[in-house]
Amino acid sequence: MNIFETYRRLTPASEALHRRATDLFPGGVSHNLRGYSPHPIYPRTASGARFTDVDGRTYLDLWMGHYALILGHAAPEVKRAVADALEAGWHWGMPGEAQVALAEALRAAVPGLEEMRFCSTGTEATMYAVRLARGFTGKPWVLKAAGGWHGASTDLSFAVKPPFAGAEGPGLLTASEQGVDPLAFNDVEASLRVVEAHRGRIAGIIVEPMIGAGGFLPAKPEFLRFLREVCDDEGAVLIFDEIITGFRFRCGTLADEMGVTPDLTTLGKIAGGGLSLGVYGGRREIMETANPLAARGPGRPVLVGGGTFSCNPVSMAAALATLEALEERGEAFYGELARRGERLRRGVEERFSAAGIPVECTGKGSLFMTHLLREGARGLESPADIAAKTRGEIKDRELRIALANRGVFAVHGGGALSEAHGDAEVEAILDAYEGAAGDLMRELA
Repeated sequence: MNIFETYRRLTPASEALHRRATDLFPGGVSHNLRGYSPHPIYPRTASGARFTDVDGRTYLDLWMGHYALILGHAAPEVKRAVADALEAGWHWGMPGEAQVALAEALRAAVPGLEEMRFCSTGTEATMYAVRLARGFTGKPWVLKAAGGWHGASTDLSFAVKPPFAGAEGPGLLTASEQGVDPLAFNDVEASLRVVEAHRGRIAGIIVEPMIGAGGFLPAKPEFLRFLREVCDDEGAVLIFDEIITGFRFRCGTLADEMGVTPDLTTLGKIAGGGLSLGVYGGRREIMETANPLAARGPGRPVLVGGGTFSCNPVSMAAALATLEALEERGEAFYGELARRGERLRRGVEERFSAAGIPVECTGKGSLFMTHLLREGARGLESPADIAAKTRGEIKDRELRIALANRGVFAVHGGGALSEAHGDAEVEAILDAYEGAAGDLMRELA
């Protein structure tokens, strides 16, 4: 019995639900990452580091709600805050005290957020940040890192997957019509050529200080300094997308650790406590261009929104409870997560190597991603490296299924640790990876 046959045998209720779903949703899902063959797992309950699916099987979770749940599933502090908020009503469509308290907490943790706006998703946050850059500068072009994923907005759905050129699908304008061009991540020389092609027309540059879906690759400090210098020279807006990295490695942003200050920052995931929240903010003079009460002038105010459900009191309560918990836990909390993450990255590499499969685990702190290397390849520094040097299709196909069969749920070959992933959980995950390596050797022979 191969790994896919085993998977079907273990997940018949999920398979039945997915048959119903495919009649209702394109591909059976409402988010592309959640759809995979032969069918996705359907959870029923989740707590701590684990979830239980509709077939009654329990998994150690590395996906953790798109990396949002740093305190674990159903964290007690957040659960209490959400329950209390529900008692007061879960949707007002008006400002609330918790909205103000959350913004104050975010600015205390990220001083560069002089002003901010809340919306409901990270996609909205990056979309509005780019719009602010164009509105503030009056210039048309936005540069982004090739391989960088900033959500499925029309502005930024370009050069996300190999070969990192053009729109990511039909229904979008061409890159030149949209005014977006990709930079080579971590390659100053190649990126400078793109900058030179757009001198005088650059509204902003958006980049993740550690690229996420593109491979969990930290930006080199000299690359970020180069982007800062370009924006200063051009009068452009430097935007850091910290939706994954914000509050993941410290009670604040990765930018603070790297010593490069952006003009705008986007946040989400952990900052929302596992509920719907997107944040975009930064320099007051940029954010004020969207002030609907300011004196109107040519091109003012910049039209930004939040959505019907922005700042709903339940999301505000979950986010505030999470930030308060992280501040209370302090540096020791992040240090312990980083220790376990390093143990996991090195352990996966060692166990796969022992099985005869060369891999490289990228990441930082509590994040990791496993890449199956092509023969003779090593040294991953950019999404282009990953495309050229790894067997990416295997980690999202065979490896995902082999791990699920052994009780670990992973996306892109890895994921995120939470407070609930203790040493025992890390060891169990490593055992599952070791078993999955053996399964892959048989599957791919």
